[in-house]
Amino acid sequence: MVADDDLALGRIVEGVTRSRFWASTLVLVVEDDAQNGLDHVDGHRTVALAIGPHIRHGVVDSNFYNHSSMIRTIQDIFRIPPQTRFVAAARPMTSLFMAGTDTKTYTARKPNVAFDEMNPPLKALQGRPRWAAQQSLTMNWHDPDDVPSDVLNRILWWSSKGYDKEYPQATGKNAKTRDNSNY
Repeated sequence: MVADDDLALGRIVEGVTRSRFWASTLVLVVEDDAQNGLDHVDGHRTVALAIGPHIRHGVVDSNFYNHSSMIRTIQDIFRIPPQTRFVAAARPMTSLFMAGTDTKTYTARKPNVAFDEMNPPLKALQGRPRWAAQQSLTMNWHDPDDVPSDVLNRILWWSSKGYDKEYPQATGKNAKTRDNSNY
């Protein structure tokens, strides 16, 4: 689904860049549910994309922004006064913008892997990949909020980082002790 969503976003951006609206467009993209996935720094971080002819290219901006920052940025562009104190206090995303304009069109990348390519059969898997496949088969995918998030996060971590990598442990005073031996 991630690859399918990425392709869809690419096609949307391609269409917008070829429209008469492109010169005055800003597209902000953030994943829907970032609060329970781990990255290498913090489980509350997520990726946000800013797309438009006034956005700096090839830049990773590590400034702290949140959803209120996106709303503040949009309201600033349209000269709408902040509607809440949270938006008023939010940092606008001004560091993303450049003085000039680049209205080159974008062409969505074609996928390198077929979307209908199937996973290997369970009997061909061993170790953590087999455990991940077995766990995935037991999850209730009809209700995404019903899947065990701790188990799914491990599966997602290993499938993207490698099954030989240790899953990151929570740290700090509120960390629960986790035992990786069952995984």
